[in-house]
Amino acid sequence: MNCFFCGGSMEEGVTSHVVTLEKCIIIVKNVPCLKCGQCGETFFEDSVAERLEEIVSTLQTVVTEIAVVEFTRSAA
Repeated sequence: MNCFFCGGSMEEGVTSHVVTLEKCIIIVKNVPCLKCGQCGETFFEDSVAERLEEIVSTLQTVVTEIAVVEFTRSAA
């Protein structure tokens, strides 16, 4: 797969995903992704993006300021 932005080669890797909400900041570590070896752009597969949405949705109701969590594929 090639990068949508620069055309570079995408490689499997992990990244941190940061979400800034009105009341809190959520950092999800070790998220599986495809990362461009040329420009560093990241791409999430659909299943990973859906899981990130679930994690953020769950945490935004209980976090008051900042949360740092590890990515897991299973529901918490």
